[in-house]
Amino acid sequence: MRSISMDENVVLFGADPTPGIVAVEPIGDRTMRLFRREADRVIEDDVPFTPWILLEDERALAAYRGTVTVEPLAGANVYRFLAIFGSWSHCLKARDHLQRETGQTPFDPRAPFLFISDPVQQFLLLTGKTFFKGLPFRDLHRLALDIETACAPGYEFSNPDREEDRIISIAIMDSRGYSEVLFGREMGEEEMLRALSERISRLDPDVIEGHNLFNFDLEYIVARARLHGVPLSWGRGGKEPRIRRSRFTVAERIIDYTRMELFGRHVVDTMFLLQYYDVTARELESYGLKSAARHFGLSDEDRTYIEREKIEWYYEHDPEALQRYNLDDVR
Repeated sequence: MRSISMDENVVLFGADPTPGIVAVEPIGDRTMRLFRREADRVIEDDVPFTPWILLEDERALAAYRGTVTVEPLAGANVYRFLAIFGSWSHCLKARDHLQRETGQTPFDPRAPFLFISDPVQQFLLLTGKTFFKGLPFRDLHRLALDIETACAPGYEFSNPDREEDRIISIAIMDSRGYSEVLFGREMGEEEMLRALSERISRLDPDVIEGHNLFNFDLEYIVARARLHGVPLSWGRGGKEPRIRRSRFTVAERIIDYTRMELFGRHVVDTMFLLQYYDVTARELESYGLKSAARHFGLSDEDRTYIEREKIEWYYEHDPEALQRYNLDDVR
């Protein structure tokens, strides 16, 4: 008998062999758009989307006024029936019907039905498709982002809602060797933000990543872009981000953050990953970028270090050093 590799295990990684899926996005009520990477290009495919709800009892939707197909499932697990709908809106109506009939919310573990609120997760589970299957990590196109900011005199921390505070440097670097610093002494803040959107669109990364990205860099960029009236067309197809408050749990901690979702791309905050890692490792002295880089042996011996309170001094007196520092952070 031939041994199988981990990613061939259909229970863990899905039965559908489609390789190189880097993103999936809903398009309307009945369609999903797949973004598949093949070498240096990304191919877009629109495929049908079939929403569903799992049921304990096939009669649970007997009084539901809508089109639904209920299929029995093999096995003796609790949810023995699969209810299939023609559109996401019909699925949501059925969810609301089940909540009224049972008196239990979809989030109650005692509910006699299982509804998954993320349509993309529903699509992947039912089709057996999996992100990044057959895609070596080196082929994933990643773009790292880091900003430096100025703070008005008399204040300790930079605040994007204070008009006199501003972004003074934006460093970007991708996994294919591209690097650049958009610098405040060479262009105004509005021009820097427009240039950043242009670079993201042109480089077309699958992933945008950074450290403390959600609760600092992205919040700051969004606030300053709003001040200048600059659209952040960072999603594929020039779509603007979806932004909302969210939270996640790490061990005993609940962390609030501003979530940014980009159409056709992923956003990764390495500070979150460090906290997940340290739940079991319990070996990190700090979740700061420099400390973590040293811990994992990723920091070059000759990298540039600048104290936070000296950022603006270097901006005025040694701008080349500040640009090196900003690039070292994204590296």
